[in-house]
Amino acid sequence: MKIIHYFRTMNDNNGNIKELLRQVQNKLGRSLATPSDFDALLLAVMQTTGERMSISTIKRLVGYVNDSHEPSNATLSVLARYVGYRDWTDFTMQGEDPTSGSLSQEIVQSDHLHPGDEVEMQWRPNRYCRLKYLGNKQFEVMEVRGSKRLSMGDTLDVILFALGQPMMATNHEHNGTTKPFYIAGRTHGLTHLAIAQK
Repeated sequence: MKIIHYFRTMNDNNGNIKELLRQVQNKLGRSLATPSDFDALLLAVMQTTGERMSISTIKRLVGYVNDSHEPSNATLSVLARYVGYRDWTDFTMQGEDPTSGSLSQEIVQSDHLHPGDEVEMQWRPNRYCRLKYLGNKQFEVMEVRGSKRLSMGDTLDVILFALGQPMMATNHEHNGTTKPFYIAGRTHGLTHLAIAQK
């Protein structure tokens, strides 16, 4: 059996955050190393975007104070707007061809799978699901953890799985009823994707 693993970890996000901070410091014209640097940034952000940020948020983001929390998209979006982007998502898509319509994430299309192949996926917070491919874009839930809307034995139709993107399903059969759609990882997308092919 061939197993293919795809992961989206915080480290992937860290590369984008480091690049964002590099651009922020370039625009500011100074490094972010002292309290006066943070004050200067907050003032510059307010003058450029009209938005306020807390100094503690900036200190955590640059590692001036120890904190294991991942920064919010709202915080990152304010800084992205400061350096000229629409928001954090726009910033993370930099360098991609906006006319191509393709996704930069690893993608698995269901029509490339064979009946019996399995798809394992995870999304925040602590959600896990293992699906078995039945053919014709239909999957059966074999194992699920942390989800209130999915149960073992459910079936759903999925065209593709993309790391970092929500999993969109249609014709979700759950407890004897059919629901038009189901979305996994609506906010942050899939954080882990593994395909077990026969």
